[in-house]
Amino acid sequence: MNNKFIALLRGINVGGSAVITMADLKKQFESAGMTDVQTYIQTGNVVFTSKEKDTGKILLKLKQQFQKILNHNGEIFILTPEDLKTALANCPFEPEKNDAQQYCHLMFLSGKPGKQQINKLMDLRGEEYSFAVHDNILYYAYPREFGGHRRNINFEKVLGVTGTARTWKVIDKLIELSAG
Repeated sequence: MNNKFIALLRGINVGGSAVITMADLKKQFESAGMTDVQTYIQTGNVVFTSKEKDTGKILLKLKQQFQKILNHNGEIFILTPEDLKTALANCPFEPEKNDAQQYCHLMFLSGKPGKQQINKLMDLRGEEYSFAVHDNILYYAYPREFGGHRRNINFEKVLGVTGTARTWKVIDKLIELSAG
């Protein structure tokens, strides 16, 4: 029986680093033994199945594949459709109701940030940012009016962990793709 997973690759096709076409990304997943591979937009979102159930083993295979082919050492987050559904369910910003007024992002983190780091982040809230942290996910939202001119916050530095962010809409679409 094959198990469904979603991979979120950090740093793919962003700022000219780790540039790869989605067709090549799909091939790399297939070369690593993954099946039913689908990519979604250009930022390293992949839905796939695997006979392997252990996400740690899948992660190791994929990291080896991407290091060999792309010299890519970036984070890869392996999640299940249930993980993504839970992440959306825990979102405090109700993005589906406020989509016309705000952007909402989920940043999947490599670990759970400490209380001191979370407090530092909360000190950075303002009219253009709202934050919440639940386990190893940072939720942040900002009004559309600040879309192109909000403060740039290095969330990874503040929280002391690495991460990769996706919009609420992208996560919702990845759940939809994993069901199909």
